[in-house]
Amino acid sequence: MAFQAAAVEQAVLQFYQTACLHHQVHQWLTAAQISPDAWSFCWELLSTDKNTEVQYFGANTLHVKISRFWFEIPEDQYEVLKTRLLERIIHFGSGPKIVLTRLCVALSAMILHTTPSNWHDPLKTLIDTFQQEDIPNLTNLQRCHLLLETLRVLPEEFFSANLAEYRRGILRTELGNSLQHVLPLLQSLMNPSSPTDIFEQALKCFSSWVEFGVSPTDSQQVIVQVFAALQNSQLFDTAVDSLVSVFSHPDNHRYPNTIQKLIPSVLQLKDMHQRAVETPDMDVCNGIAQIVIALAENHTKMLLECSICDDQERRNSVMNLIQMVLSCCSLPGHFPVDETTSDMSFTFWYLLQDDILDAEKERQQLLLPIFQPIYFSLIEILLVKVQYPTDDEYESWTAEEKEQFRCYRQDIGDTMMYSFSILREPLLGHLCSVLQTMVENSRVEEVRWQLVEGIFFLFGSVAENVDLEEESYLPAVLNILPKIPFNNIKFVSTALYMIGSFGEWINCHPDSLSSVIPLILHGLGNTEAATAATMALKDVSRENLNHMPPYAHQILTASQSALQSGILKPRECIRLMSCIGQVLSVLKFEDILQYLNTILTPHIQQLEELVKQQPSPSIKNSVLLKLNMVSWLVASLDTDRDADNSQMADGKAQKPKSDHPKPVFVILQQVAPVIHQLVAKWITDSSIIEAVCDLFKRSLSTLMDDFAPMSQSVAQMLIQMYGVVPQAAILDLAKQLILMFATDAEFSNTIRLLLASLSDKTLLLYQQGVHNYTDVIEAFMGFMAQVLKKNRQLVFDGTCSIPGLFHAGIQAICLPEHTTVKSACSFLNEFISNAPECPAMKQVVETEGHILMDKVLRAIGGEGSRGVIEHIADIVFTLSKHFRQNLNKWLNEMVDRDGYPSIRVSKTEKENFVKNIGRERMNKRKVRELIKEFTLKCRGLFGTEYVAQAAAML
Repeated sequence: MAFQAAAVEQAVLQFYQTACLHHQVHQWLTAAQISPDAWSFCWELLSTDKNTEVQYFGANTLHVKISRFWFEIPEDQYEVLKTRLLERIIHFGSGPKIVLTRLCVALSAMILHTTPSNWHDPLKTLIDTFQQEDIPNLTNLQRCHLLLETLRVLPEEFFSANLAEYRRGILRTELGNSLQHVLPLLQSLMNPSSPTDIFEQALKCFSSWVEFGVSPTDSQQVIVQVFAALQNSQLFDTAVDSLVSVFSHPDNHRYPNTIQKLIPSVLQLKDMHQRAVETPDMDVCNGIAQIVIALAENHTKMLLECSICDDQERRNSVMNLIQMVLSCCSLPGHFPVDETTSDMSFTFWYLLQDDILDAEKERQQLLLPIFQPIYFSLIEILLVKVQYPTDDEYESWTAEEKEQFRCYRQDIGDTMMYSFSILREPLLGHLCSVLQTMVENSRVEEVRWQLVEGIFFLFGSVAENVDLEEESYLPAVLNILPKIPFNNIKFVSTALYMIGSFGEWINCHPDSLSSVIPLILHGLGNTEAATAATMALKDVSRENLNHMPPYAHQILTASQSALQSGILKPRECIRLMSCIGQVLSVLKFEDILQYLNTILTPHIQQLEELVKQQPSPSIKNSVLLKLNMVSWLVASLDTDRDADNSQMADGKAQKPKSDHPKPVFVILQQVAPVIHQLVAKWITDSSIIEAVCDLFKRSLSTLMDDFAPMSQSVAQMLIQMYGVVPQAAILDLAKQLILMFATDAEFSNTIRLLLASLSDKTLLLYQQGVHNYTDVIEAFMGFMAQVLKKNRQLVFDGTCSIPGLFHAGIQAICLPEHTTVKSACSFLNEFISNAPECPAMKQVVETEGHILMDKVLRAIGGEGSRGVIEHIADIVFTLSKHFRQNLNKWLNEMVDRDGYPSIRVSKTEKENFVKNIGRERMNKRKVRELIKEFTLKCRGLFGTEYVAQAAAML
């Protein structure tokens, strides 16, 4: 199909004018762009009488052809193309800019193809060319713009071009040598007498070459000129970007001496920063902060080295630089409303402490006394910045600002955790001292909740790093709790967050429970604090079960009241029910039943009433809530704790071993009739059925063998539910039942009936189209893999259709979902591994295995995603171990078929692949590597830079 300029022009205009045809027109234009005709029509589209959109498409087409189809140009045409391209660039020197930039990019692509063999020292040529004053129709400024734009895009094109590694190395050397021409040019243009737009473009050009890899040593004088540009408000932002590029480049840590020489230039910005803070001018504050933190963050090792060196001047420079980082953190006002700078330094403080702690012990002993005072200063700043504004001010913030502040506080919490690694217990002492001073020296009504809340937040942030034996400061903090008026909901929530964070520590200091339990229970009665209260109760009760009995009545009574109040959100009700289960676990059987009757029975009665009503969205939500509440209760109510939890703190048994049934079993007996009614009415609702399965699954995990009396009825229910609407959750529960009770003689017939029913129903789904049931297929494959692994006799006995299962696995590996293919491969590997011991399975593999191998080879050949090839390869490995002769036969048949499994591999390559696979019988990793290499050859990707980059990323 030939593409004419007029038709392409019309298509471009149609693309911009007719939105409904975007996709079709885009496909047609892409085909035109990569066709050989594009070399001709692109020049016509660049005519002066064309629309800007058409001209841009012409310039872009020229770039595509040069960058990706360079092989289509004969070498004797290189000079003609270069001349013609330069003529077009000069022609568009006065605009439009988007067309000019694209032409400059095309010229950059040509430079990358022709240097050095066909175009020696191209940058010198360009600089000389555009410095000539006899170029028609262009002013000096326009010539300068053209040159700088070409120089700017060249490094960008170098990084985006698809180049072989050896070619990239050659070009890097050549372009690096050209810096001797580029840097003097930029230096000459970066002076106060240059027009502002030229100066700005020179700054952008310099940034581009910094990214390419200009060393700070070679460009030190230019960098000094960039610092000077900061004084020009019109150049400020661009100069900031340039300096950030210099200090952030990953290779510049190799030039510590040059970076040290630049620190004074950064320190000279201190007055400018202070004026911006006072004005205030947040743009300038942010810009200077970016420069300061880019230097500090990317050169922490150099800063540490200088801080302990013998040179006093260097030590002072480094300390002053870190003080500037602190000043960037401590801007007045609240983030993000009053300032947006103080969050920039968090990564620096992490990297600094990380390098300090990674230092050798002797060096660390020198560094800690220097940097501990700095981190204490940081803590003082963070204690101010973490505080909430007044309630009125906070309510005036937008939802986005509140969310940014929440994330900001979380970052402060992380920074506190890093700071604790440097300061250790003295940090706790400092916060404790501030708290005690405020509470003791102020009247109750004068305690400023924002400060105390901030202290509690910082305490909670370091909780996981505090030694469990710490008893100097934390007891004092928790003992202060009853003395503090909790008159603000944020204050209460943070105090509860702190208490939950110290749940494990409280287990070692149970006396503190008397201080924290009342506050937690108080929070349960408040709508806004309930989330924090239920989370704190869950953490504290989980970590302190041995110490719960004295507080059990208090906790259970308050929990019952909270549930009855109706103020809790669904998640809070579920979480609280989990807490109730934990607390009940430490009580006697009689007491447990008494509390269950009081707390749980009303909810079961409500569920029974809900089941009687006609299904509706609101009824469904209520049913799900009740099911989930019971589900989390049975998950946490475990009276058979491990040895550590079955002992009281004094070493005595928590309670004597009882002959009573487990409480969870009693709950199931009570709720089972309602569940059966529920399933009968809601059997087609996937969410309800999933919640029912979760309830029984959690019950099974808690009861283990004691679930046996319920197993028959639950199995029948699963058969009923799966027969109506197959679901992954049903298979998951069935798997747990079968694995638990497959060896139980009383359950044997029910197990076989359950397995056969689930298998038969799933195989019927394949006739209805597997793409509609991929989640069920995935779960079924995993289910059957586990059955074969743990209870293979169930399959050996013919409970399921063995040929049907094998073909189900084959179809599943052809599905597009990675997780489904992975699950199917797992099943097939188990099937093949067990086949030698089961005649029926062995016969299926030997007679039908060629079908499986065909699908495997087609997947390797390119039909399957590369992301699943590793799992597909495992099937080949398993066949090699257990059906070696059959595998060799199937692979040799592949060798003799032309174009199979891909037209991109030769017969010799296939023969080598088969030979190499034949050598490997015990090394799964080697088989995977061989198949990965072969699939890349089949896809035409072997040895490409794309694959190398992808491998490096992985």
